[in-house]
Amino acid sequence: MPYLDKHVKQHSVHYIDSDYKICFFIALAYRIRSEIDEKVNNCQVISFAKQLFAYFYRIKGKYQLFENQYNNAAKKDQSLNKYLQEYQGFNISTEMTKFIDTFNLVVNIYTYHEELDGKTGQYRLFNSYGELNNESMTLDLLLISDGTEQHVMYVSNVQRLTGVLICPYCHDYVTILSTTNKRANEYFNTHVKKCKSSTHTPFILLHDVPMPICPAVLNHPAIEYLMAYGLMDQFKAQRGFIKYDFETFSDQVMKEITDQTTLLSQLSKLSIVSTEVFPNQDKSYELVKRCYTLFDESYDNYQEQLENYGLPPNSSFVHLWLAQTYESAEQIYQCMKYDDDNIPFDKCVKVLGWNSSRFDIALLWDALDCELRSMGVPIGDLNNTKSITVIHKKSHMKLQFIYAENLFGPLTLKACVKNYGDKSEHKDVFPYEIINSKNWKEVLMKTDPLEYEDFKSQLKGGYSITKDEYDYYLIDFKRFTNRLEYLKYYNINDTEIMVKQLMNLIDTFEQFNIDALHYISIASCAYAMKHYSTYFPSKFNLESDQQTYYEDFDINAGYSNPNPNAKPFKLTAGYWKNKCYHYNQQDYNAGRETEKNVTPDDYDYYKSLFKISVCSICSAKFTYDNPPSLDRQDNELPHTKDNCLPACISCNIAHANRDPKIASLHIKMRQYAIKHNLPMTISDERVYKLLRECITGGLAAVFHRENIAGKTHINELNYDEQSNKVISQDNENVITHIFALE
Repeated sequence: MPYLDKHVKQHSVHYIDSDYKICFFIALAYRIRSEIDEKVNNCQVISFAKQLFAYFYRIKGKYQLFENQYNNAAKKDQSLNKYLQEYQGFNISTEMTKFIDTFNLVVNIYTYHEELDGKTGQYRLFNSYGELNNESMTLDLLLISDGTEQHVMYVSNVQRLTGVLICPYCHDYVTILSTTNKRANEYFNTHVKKCKSSTHTPFILLHDVPMPICPAVLNHPAIEYLMAYGLMDQFKAQRGFIKYDFETFSDQVMKEITDQTTLLSQLSKLSIVSTEVFPNQDKSYELVKRCYTLFDESYDNYQEQLENYGLPPNSSFVHLWLAQTYESAEQIYQCMKYDDDNIPFDKCVKVLGWNSSRFDIALLWDALDCELRSMGVPIGDLNNTKSITVIHKKSHMKLQFIYAENLFGPLTLKACVKNYGDKSEHKDVFPYEIINSKNWKEVLMKTDPLEYEDFKSQLKGGYSITKDEYDYYLIDFKRFTNRLEYLKYYNINDTEIMVKQLMNLIDTFEQFNIDALHYISIASCAYAMKHYSTYFPSKFNLESDQQTYYEDFDINAGYSNPNPNAKPFKLTAGYWKNKCYHYNQQDYNAGRETEKNVTPDDYDYYKSLFKISVCSICSAKFTYDNPPSLDRQDNELPHTKDNCLPACISCNIAHANRDPKIASLHIKMRQYAIKHNLPMTISDERVYKLLRECITGGLAAVFHRENIAGKTHINELNYDEQSNKVISQDNENVITHIFALE
């Protein structure tokens, strides 16, 4: 097989021919023997594979594995040969569970995609079996076909096979193996060397002190700046975005992947459309609609268009659409950014697709994988991508592809249009099942409308439209010269009808100063709103009971509330020695000189200094509840006596490299959170571990509730048999005491 020759020569893939169909056991034998022997002997591998075969199927005889599981001195046994000759091969669907349990394995199976030959992604992970533990062994296999039968080969170097480099120590650093981009490979090798020298025991990085939780402000640079400078009246949500959609046709393949799995059909790209939203200052917007189809690649000016964008001559219409989209994104960004350049605004435009996590993103992979662009780490996985950001290396423009369904909930596009948009709009239907790679030109260039029978769907088990809808289609079709023009209209309409829904969503959250498109799901929007409401309750109509609710957060107010019973802080030699060590580590990692840094010998000086001084930022006294640290005045210089002033740990964290007013915002929000007992981050690792053990996956019902002694009624859940529902309702009893936090 030509496509495997390179990998076999590089010794990243291994296969030993055998008279028997035991390639699974040969691969496992090769994996085990390669750890024992410096040079693997094929005869020993075959002999050991027979032992594994006999052990797995519990065949008694000279090939049975006794105490020494890796004995390679077995001799021929006629009874085993009978089993081997009659053996029809390993059944993945029925025998894999027993296989991984018997040998304590994690099995990763990769497959070859011929249509991506020569590109990153031609070898992809097909499936993984088993769970990794401290004693398990990983077995990587490549599933191939010789036209009549399926075989597996042992993969000793997955990274070389797939073209993707993954750090073997932290498993977080990923890069594309490239023969042209040598710098990326150098960065990877540098990271691996650094990663190898450090420990990789799982740990959580916590702040030294609890910090406020308000992602709508603290995780949004523009809102953070506006609030710090008292300019929240200028806030505007992101209203520019791009909605895109693919149209495909399928071909029947009927290709056997395994003994129990058959690939019935394969999707091919027919067209890609987008509706670009350019916002105006008065919250109105302009729409630009684009459509690229497979027909475009045969037009006379197609090569000229590719040259205009600096694309290779063999680029597809999807590459052309993506290049144009980056150009449009630059213009949308200019429409959205603030007039004041000091107000930070991320150079990123959201590109939303409906049902994109499973289909559209997969169809875009080959276009995104380009030397002109770099891809970030996807949220989700390659088979279900919730979001991925792609950066243009020259313009630094970012496109963030988002799964739009996460912003509305699990419903169909038709239902979303009905529930969230203009009631007069409707989703059209096109019978794409009648198109395949052989007839797409002929079918789409016809000038007569489609027959009603063409709308019969095998997937839906009936007609995709009613008779009345078909009559409406016949009237609508008169506006178009042929079926291709109607297809373009249908595709564009699928993206255009989502604009009003998204604008309604943006408007809903904008009234609460929440930027909906800053997040990737309705859940994250709700989370941001929940914590924002604790700092600005009046915006959420929570001031009806003045005794219950408190005043809104004010950047100009003071919220310092020192504990009068707190004990004054006394510096100990151990505490100071630990601080000096971490200051040296911090400066060393940042490449700063450490020769003149503070040392444990300065203990007496700082003991007296902390005793008589206050925080240089907030003027608070140092106590055991509010311990001191050293805040560098010039962040380019190390921790020296001349460059450091005493500061609260929390003020030091908030100060960092931030603008002084933004640092003040962080400090005051923390003081406000402490004063009103608002949620804050966990700083105690013992608390984190205790809570982490109680976190489980699966379905859950979450109830947010505030209990007030003497006012709140006790709530209970009752099951209603008639409606088959669980109903939450208050009973007549009132809570008298609150004795614990939930």
